[in-house]
Amino acid sequence: PNTVLLRPMRRGLRVFGSPLTKGVAEPLVKEGKEKIVGSWLLLSAGSVFFMIALGGYTRLTKSGLSMVKWKPVGYRWPGNLDEWNTEFEAYKQYPEYQLANKGMSLEEFKQIFLVEYAHRLAGNAVGALFGLPLIGFWAAGWLGRGLKLRLAGLFALGGIQGFIGWWMVRSGLDPKPQYQQRPRVSTYRLAVHLCTAVGIYSALLWTGLTLVSKPDPAFAGHASFRTFKRGMVGLLHFLLLNLVSGAFVAGIDAGKVFNTWPDMNGSFIPDGYWKIEPKWRNLMENMGTVQFNHRMAAYLTYSYVTYLFLKLDRVKGIPPSARLTLWMLLGMVNFQLVLGVMMLLRQVPPVDGSIHQAHAVMILSVALFGLSRARGVPIIAPKV
Repeated sequence: PNTVLLRPMRRGLRVFGSPLTKGVAEPLVKEGKEKIVGSWLLLSAGSVFFMIALGGYTRLTKSGLSMVKWKPVGYRWPGNLDEWNTEFEAYKQYPEYQLANKGMSLEEFKQIFLVEYAHRLAGNAVGALFGLPLIGFWAAGWLGRGLKLRLAGLFALGGIQGFIGWWMVRSGLDPKPQYQQRPRVSTYRLAVHLCTAVGIYSALLWTGLTLVSKPDPAFAGHASFRTFKRGMVGLLHFLLLNLVSGAFVAGIDAGKVFNTWPDMNGSFIPDGYWKIEPKWRNLMENMGTVQFNHRMAAYLTYSYVTYLFLKLDRVKGIPPSARLTLWMLLGMVNFQLVLGVMMLLRQVPPVDGSIHQAHAVMILSVALFGLSRARGVPIIAPKV
C-alpha cells in the first residue's frame, strides 16, 4: 500500500531530476548535451538575477512610474526635445508628479526615465536570451518531454511576469491609497511581482544545476546527512518569508521609519502594532508592524543558519560540498544582517537597498546549490 501511495510522488520527483527510488527515468536532455543546456539555463538564471537587482534599484530611486504607457516591445527612446517633452507632459498627468515631484525639471525626469527604460529593456533581453535558445534546442530534439513542459511553463510565466509588471505600475498611476505616504505601486502587487521573479530564478537555477552537476556521491549511505537536506529545505522557507516581508517593507517605505537598532525608537515592539482595522491589514500596511516582522524574520533565519552550522559542521566525514555550503551561508547571513542594520540606520540609500535585496537572492542560491548536491538523499529514511 505504501508503494502505491508513493508512486505519484516518485514520478513527480523524477521529472525534476531527483528520483527517490531506483529505476530508469526519462532523461531531461539528449545524452551529451547536458552541459550546454545547463549552462544556458544558468546564464538565463543570471539574467533574471540581474533583473531582480535592477528592479530593486528602480523602486528605490522612485523611477518605476516615469513611463506611463504600456508598450512591451518597441518603446523607442526619446530622440529629441519634443519627444522628451511629450513623455514629461504625460508623466505630469499622474499622482506621483502632482503630489511628490511637483516642479521637477526635465533633466531630473530624464534620470528616472532612464532607469525605468533600462529595466524594461532588460526584461525584453531576458526574454530573448531564454526564448530563442529554447526554440533552437526544442527543434534540435535536445530536450526531454519533462524538460520541455517545465521550460515552456517558465517561458509562459515570464510573459505573464511582464503583464504583472504593468499591472503593478498601473496601480501607482491611480490615486494614492491611504496606507502609503506618497504615490507608489501597490505593496500587494509589488510582492506578487517580486515573488514571481524569484520563483522563475529559482526554477532556472535548480534545473541548470541539475544538468551541469551530479549529486554528490559522498552523501549516499549516510543517514545523518538527511539533516543537511532537511535543513536546506527548511532554510528555503525562512528565506521566502524574508523575501515576502521585505517586499512589504519596500512597498510602504517602512525602512524610512524606526531608524534605530536594536530597539525601534526605544521599544522592542513598536507603538501602534495593531492600530489599523481590520487587524490583518497591519501585516501589510502598518509601517511599524511590517518592519518589526521583517526584523523577526531576519533574526529567525540568522539563528536557523547558525544552528545548522553548529550542528553539522562538526559531523565527521561531512561531504566537502555540504561544508562549503554551511560556511558560505554562515558568512552571508552575517553580512546580510550587518548590511540590513547599516542600511536601516541610514534610511535605506538606493544602492544599499539594492545590494540587500540582491544578496538575499544570493543566499537563496547557495541554499539551492547545497540542496542540489544532496538531491540523491531521501529526506525521510526508507523503511526496511
